[in-house]
Amino acid sequence: MLALITSLRHPRNSRDYAEVERIFLRSVCSWVRQDDDRFLVVAVGNRTPMVELPTQVTFVEVDFPAPSAHRGPETGIPAVLRDKGTKLAVGLLAAREASPSLSHVMAVDADDFVSRRLAGFVSARSTAPGWTVTHGWRYHRGRRAVREVRGSFHLECGTSHIVRHDLFPAVDLPVTATQEELYDAFGDRLERWLGSHVHLHDDLPLAPLPFPGALYQVGTGETHSGTSMGGLGRPVRREIADEFGVEPTRRTPWSLARAVLPGSAAVTGRLPGLRRRG
Repeated sequence: MLALITSLRHPRNSRDYAEVERIFLRSVCSWVRQDDDRFLVVAVGNRTPMVELPTQVTFVEVDFPAPSAHRGPETGIPAVLRDKGTKLAVGLLAAREASPSLSHVMAVDADDFVSRRLAGFVSARSTAPGWTVTHGWRYHRGRRAVREVRGSFHLECGTSHIVRHDLFPAVDLPVTATQEELYDAFGDRLERWLGSHVHLHDDLPLAPLPFPGALYQVGTGETHSGTSMGGLGRPVRREIADEFGVEPTRRTPWSLARAVLPGSAAVTGRLPGLRRRG
């Protein structure tokens, strides 16, 4: 069985926490559309969402303090490693507690989308060490556009590793554990493997997932990285929309142009350079 675990940022470290919850709801509703029912979802946050979550979702509320005094999503890497790492550690503990048949865990960023093929793929290979999503898509909901990322997706996006759960430390703690207890139990792997996503592929014997596994949502205004589409996009074809649970691009000239052409932020960012060359 596959567990999708996720964390919601602290309400203090957001521009609009109600919007954070709405973004999460859109994403989690796509996760539970798996073709195989051998999966579960665990979300960990500081406040039980005001929105109604799908029945397949277990929400664990924690009282961890805000990791940064900064009021906004761009809090700095140390704050992200601590807040995300400890919340995902709780999510791992909750998943182990919820399912004796748990085989693998995938950390999913709360605003991303995943392929509906994941649960079935994992269930058919329950003893494998795991996989890295090296091939995926950037996704901009406002433009209804995607941009393919091949080979390096796992270096850009946190929704990028499926790991056999026994490769994580065997920790005997309740989901009510404090952050200090979690750090003591997981050691440096709390931040290296749970707070960060850039080390797992090199540290563990993970194989590349043989299909695009995730959509990395950008341009929401509520991400730590502030990443954008980065220029040209592609329309969201119906088959991509169906696999990941997002809306396809409308087949009108305006919608197609908006999906393909760079957004206003990308154009504005390039104007100074164009003026200098001119």
